[in-house]
This record gives sequence, structure tokens and C-alpha cells, in this order.
Amino acid sequence: MNIGKEVLTIKKTYRFAAVSVLLSIAFLILLFPVKAQASGFDPVYYAQKYPDVVAVVGDSQQALINHYLTFGIGEGRFQNAEEEEAGTPLNTYVDVDIPNQTVTYILNGESVLSSPCVTGCVNKKRSTPTGIFAVYGHKKGTYLTGPTWHNWVDYWMPFAGGCGLHDATWRSAFGGDIYKNSGSHGCVNLPHDVAEQLFNMIDIGTVVVVH
Repeated sequence: MNIGKEVLTIKKTYRFAAVSVLLSIAFLILLFPVKAQASGFDPVYYAQKYPDVVAVVGDSQQALINHYLTFGIGEGRFQNAEEEEAGTPLNTYVDVDIPNQTVTYILNGESVLSSPCVTGCVNKKRSTPTGIFAVYGHKKGTYLTGPTWHNWVDYWMPFAGGCGLHDATWRSAFGGDIYKNSGSHGCVNLPHDVAEQLFNMIDIGTVVVVH
């Protein structure tokens, strides 16, 4: 047995695998480029601003978003250049207020859009999850399908598992106590015109605070 030759072969194998992974990542980046944006999390800015983070978690968009949500906000890190210039971290986000049944979009520290909403049904134990999340999808026109529903929405902005912000044209009223007995399956239902406005204001990476 030639141990030295076997070690060399293993090293070459791992090197080849690493190069393959990097090429795959590069290919995906070319296919799905990430645009820097003022209205939410900017992964390019975050990676350049915080090389210490990149050294630990890498520079993929999802890894950087996860770090920002888990640690960055608490550490006072900025999510984009506009926040740094303003000197106020986390001043651009979507606020979902469950007790008051409102959705408010805060842009650069100011409320630019606010609306009543309907969140997950409390009495059926389908409450919208609370916490700090980030929009991970931004799709115009899709079906939302589950065990007992198959509904078309024009604006879909998921942020936590299968829960997201979207229009709900099947509802005639929003706000108040609707969510307690006739709430959603966990999503945040919005009037169609509000969902359209919000969709055009935010993008993947925008922080969503649900409380």
C-alpha cells in the first residue's frame, strides 16, 4: 500500500470537488444575479462591509441573510449602504402587527405604506409565526395550494416557510378581529391594491418583522 499516493489522490479528489462547487455557484450567480437595492438587504454590500462575516459563513446570499437576521440586527450592522449613510440600522422593513392587524412598510425610517390585514387564524391554531424574517421569494402570479385550498394570488412574497404576504381577493374585509376566527392558514392577507404596491416596493432580502 502506497499511503503517500493514496493521500495525494484524496487531496486531488477534494480539490476537484471544491472547484466543481465553486463553478456551480458561479454558474448560478450568472443565471440568477442579485441586484443591490435600497429597499432591503443588499448581500453585495453586506459582504464587502463585513469581511469578518464572510470569513465565517461565506458569501452566498442566503448565508448572509441568515447571519443578518440571526446576529447582524442585534449587533447593529447595516443591511445596505443607505442605512449606513442614514446612520440608523434596520430602518427599512415590513412590520406585521398581529394584535392591531396592520402591515406597515418602513422605508428609511418612515412609514410609506400601511394597511389593515388578516393574519393566521388564532382559534384554529394557524397563527402567523412571529420573529424577524426576510422575504425569500418575489413572484407575480401563482397558485397557493394546500390540503384544502388552491387559490390564485397576483402577488406572492413568502418570508417564513410557506407563510408570506399576498393579495386575498376572496376577502371583502381586512383588519379588526377577523383573524381570530376566520384568519388565514398562516399567511398575511392584504387588499389587492396594497399587495401590488408592496410588491413593487420590496424585493428578496427585505426584512419582515412579525410581532
